[in-house]
Amino acid sequence: MPGTAGSQAGTPSSNHTPTRWIRAGPGQATPTSPHPNAGAWASTISHLLLGTVTERTLVLIKPDAVERRLIGEIISRIERKGLTITALEFRNVSQQLAGDHYAEHEGKPFFGSLLEFITSGPVVAAIVEGPRAVAAFRQLAGGTDPVDNATPGTIRGDFGLETQFNLVHGSDSTDSAQREIALWFPGA
Repeated sequence: MPGTAGSQAGTPSSNHTPTRWIRAGPGQATPTSPHPNAGAWASTISHLLLGTVTERTLVLIKPDAVERRLIGEIISRIERKGLTITALEFRNVSQQLAGDHYAEHEGKPFFGSLLEFITSGPVVAAIVEGPRAVAAFRQLAGGTDPVDNATPGTIRGDFGLETQFNLVHGSDSTDSAQREIALWFPGA
């Protein structure tokens, strides 16, 4: 009640520290409250208010894109789409990780060349987050075959040269994203 002892106009009378919000990325705010669940609460509140569901997806910038120095361009497109990169790592891919990542293709004629390509040079692995992140990144990436079915304006449509050397990988479903993120970023 305004004017009662221990309170000031516009402030609560309890010792509770109000949660302050800071901008964390395009269209996102993050609480600075010390409460361990503040981030989860903020995420839930923003979903209710905005009617969106935040997803995470794995994005790989493949060796051909790294070699062609397209990392900055690809990251810029991800951010301009309104997605947030929450983890990023530049790394060489082991045969084990490559095999685990592409396990669904084992036994197919292109499996060996797929593993050879992804282990041929460094990749950039990223966890990308945002509303409908899986679909949003796949739209941004363009069709798998950059020559025959990638739309101009997409990463593959603008920069892709061959089917196998198609610059980026994005998880194809939220289930795949969870599995792939666990492989590339254990504990994330």
